[in-house]
Amino acid sequence: MTMHKPPAPATSVRVDDGLSWLLTKFVERVTGVSGALLVSRDGLKMAVSGLQIDQADRAAAWMASLHSLARSAGSISGSEYGGFRQAIVEDDSVLVFVMSADHAMAEQTGDRTGLVGSVLGVLASPGADPNTVGFEMSLLVKSVADHLVTATRNGERPDGGR
Repeated sequence: MTMHKPPAPATSVRVDDGLSWLLTKFVERVTGVSGALLVSRDGLKMAVSGLQIDQADRAAAWMASLHSLARSAGSISGSEYGGFRQAIVEDDSVLVFVMSADHAMAEQTGDRTGLVGSVLGVLASPGADPNTVGFEMSLLVKSVADHLVTATRNGERPDGGR
């Protein structure tokens, strides 16, 4: 008989860049927030707090996909870059916030070329104040923007600027 262990909580999982502690502080500080996840645009977990490992894996893929979809939808308005900043998904049991980190670095440097950003995802209770959560996410992204983006090998955007 094989015994199955429950998934290990990822409350303070240290992933390569070590920003999980920052997400843990965010989850503890912002009312209604139960989890936070920082992922690369292609869905690789960079930091996580408040989620079990299997939840974080699924959420990383889902958040990266939503980010990609929202960025491409922004191009409908004729925006050269797309301008995507944040999407909110509301469910009966959770609010999911997905925020792009691309704009934070671009605002600091004034340059959007040659940068590949990350995606910050936050899970909150349905009763959480979306304005507060969004504002706090924006502050978090801006405070560590230089750790959330990387340059491409040749300085060009891998998505051709879409």
